[in-house]
Amino acid sequence: MQLVLEAAHALPATVHFDPPTEVGTQPCRKTVAGYVIGKTGAHRAEVPLIVKTPPAKSRAMLDVIKDAWSKAGYRLDLSRINESGFPQVRAHAPEGYDVVATAFVPPRAPAQIDLYAVSQCLRGS
Repeated sequence: MQLVLEAAHALPATVHFDPPTEVGTQPCRKTVAGYVIGKTGAHRAEVPLIVKTPPAKSRAMLDVIKDAWSKAGYRLDLSRINESGFPQVRAHAPEGYDVVATAFVPPRAPAQIDLYAVSQCLRGS
């Protein structure tokens, strides 16, 4: 959760967010040749945070987050940074977590960034 909050606090004071209060879960999926064929029985812990950005600024805010994560030494995945509707940057943390920032680019969506940390698949959860 700390990584999510650090990313949110790296943004300018013109954004608004409420700190996350609980951890959610997402099921882990079985895949074969890139296709989902079912669930594994394990789950990923997920800590979400929605950041409301000024209109037309959500994509630019990804660069602020990207720079903060890069300076912190995280390995970045920028493979989706140039998507038109939902550009994304992902950081791989040493503890096995990924921290993700996805910008919602109007007019298709509200001006916001979804920030979340997601764990590796955990058994017994």
